[in-house]
Amino acid sequence: MILIIPVFLWVIAPLPAKAIYSDDLNPSGCKFRDMQAFYMAELAIEPDVSIEYVYLRMPEPNMLGYTRPLKNGNYQIALAKGLEPSEVRITMAHELVHVRQLENKQIRVSEFQKHYMERSFEDEAFRLSIPLAIKFYTGHTCQKPTAEAL
Repeated sequence: MILIIPVFLWVIAPLPAKAIYSDDLNPSGCKFRDMQAFYMAELAIEPDVSIEYVYLRMPEPNMLGYTRPLKNGNYQIALAKGLEPSEVRITMAHELVHVRQLENKQIRVSEFQKHYMERSFEDEAFRLSIPLAIKFYTGHTCQKPTAEAL
């Protein structure tokens, strides 16, 4: 029985967790879905674009997330487990830039043969992610629930 439990834990440990970051992501009390809606509006991504989120252990320690298209025309964004709120804000902005690029067919398959930092689509995602995260953190407001609503 002792051998079964460690093997079982080893098998389930790498599986993705389907969850959304639940803490406040800016001083106004905005949550994960508020942040997603803000970024999608700022990036002019159609609101009917569907995104599935997973948290998982990334294959490389410096990798914070990735985006991949799904067969049904939707997208999956994977976020590394254990991200701090600032990392969630920046990584989500970065990955949603990729969603916009995919929606606009701006990513060529040949780009994947290049080194990660030489891919043209990564440059745009890095350039836009921090300003978007700052704008969300400092300027976007959400209604915090009142004591009566809780």
